[in-house]
Amino acid sequence: MAGMMRLRRLTTTLLKPVVIILVLGMVVGLFYAIPRLGDARTTALYKGPFARVNKVKLSDQDFNEIYFRLLQQYGTLYGEDEIKLSTLDYLIARELVNQEIKKRKITVSKQEVEELLTWIKLNYQIDSEEKLEYLIYQNGAGSLKEFKEMLRVMLAEQKLNTVLAKEAQLEVDEAAIIEQYEELDLAHILIATNPEITEAPLSDREALKKAQEIYEKLQEGADFAALAQEYSDDRENRDQGGKIGRAPVSYLEMKFTAAFVEAALQLEVGEYSKPVKTGYGYHLITVYDKKLAQGEAYEREKEKIKDNLLAEKFKNEKKSEWVKEQRTKYAKIEILDPYLLGYSLGREGKWAEAALAYEQALTDKRYKNELKTYLALARAYKETKDYDAALLVFARLPKGLQGNFQVDLEKAALYLAKGDREEGKAILTEAEAKAGENLSYLYQVLDKMKEAELTAEAEALEGKIAKLREKAQKEQEELNRRLEEELKKREAEQDQEGIFEAE
Repeated sequence: MAGMMRLRRLTTTLLKPVVIILVLGMVVGLFYAIPRLGDARTTALYKGPFARVNKVKLSDQDFNEIYFRLLQQYGTLYGEDEIKLSTLDYLIARELVNQEIKKRKITVSKQEVEELLTWIKLNYQIDSEEKLEYLIYQNGAGSLKEFKEMLRVMLAEQKLNTVLAKEAQLEVDEAAIIEQYEELDLAHILIATNPEITEAPLSDREALKKAQEIYEKLQEGADFAALAQEYSDDRENRDQGGKIGRAPVSYLEMKFTAAFVEAALQLEVGEYSKPVKTGYGYHLITVYDKKLAQGEAYEREKEKIKDNLLAEKFKNEKKSEWVKEQRTKYAKIEILDPYLLGYSLGREGKWAEAALAYEQALTDKRYKNELKTYLALARAYKETKDYDAALLVFARLPKGLQGNFQVDLEKAALYLAKGDREEGKAILTEAEAKAGENLSYLYQVLDKMKEAELTAEAEALEGKIAKLREKAQKEQEELNRRLEEELKKREAEQDQEGIFEAE
């Protein structure tokens, strides 16, 4: 039943034909349904410069726009540095695409943009200014003009993807083209025999009789939508005149019974079926629009659909490879932000180069007083096994950052990696003392002790943690007891007041 009753909603969320996937993929795929909690254009989350691509400097505004939205969606899953690096990679890839579009002189006309906007309105049932404004809002555009510019940019990328797909000799078969082309725009009236549909379903005989009566009304010229609103048991689309919406034939064949789909395919536009039986009851079906892979209309659209499918195939199978090749072989990429450069190099395992970048970051006003810069630099030296250089990093800490718990953990790890177990153990003991009764900190110390195989110390700390957890549990139980007593006391006082009022 879920497939039938929810089809109208699914046609605006799951049934995204290739054009919308390609065109809005970078916008909808990345930002769709993320609430706009602020405007990155006026929220200074980051100040560059951060990168150049073939001597073209990427803007801070673009960085903030993307970073802000990724932060809203993924901030609880990934760290700040990882999200910033993802933002950087995204913008570099986008600039490479834009430059390739210019190089190949790919253009998009105003008419193409308007045709796509019309298609979006039709297929997403955007039939009011309010719905259009919400679509614009969801996609991060400030106005219809900005949204149209988004569509222009995405159409240009789609064209580039098609060109690159052909150069890569990718192919799509005609079955995929047909599946993409064929679609029906349907409405139905359901007289239910299934108790999942309605609380008082009719018997099969009663439902068929009622459906036949409605069919006779249609033959006499009654309006299908009006009859659907009056009689249909499909509450999901009854108020819309039984309109299911536009859907690919392949989707209908997957989600509906063969009898339902076959009856719909036999109808011409404007016709309606006799009662069709399914597991839900009896349906009367009408078709508002119908596209089958035959005739001149299909031949006109065939090449366009093929290009769209090629673009989608390139995007899914070859795009990341193309971007990587552009970055490593043909483009000049300069990461101007030294901290991001260090983080990026570290992700690639280039720790010596990362250390140089982090050293540069310590001279940058954005990072020179940040503890994370010193920690990152020390880790880079550690990865190169230059433990002395790593330890010297902590000797350079500004006064306000000295004595930090995280510094103690990193220093201990360095001494242990260096082979100085006694010094490492001493620092961990000091870190344990600093942690006090903070269980989060104590667990971090415990992890380091276990890594270093300091068995006796780890067992002692585990005992301490167990006692602290027991203490915390007792305190919580006592707090709960007091709260319960207070609640009972207040309830008793309220009951007493009720007695006095009654008297």
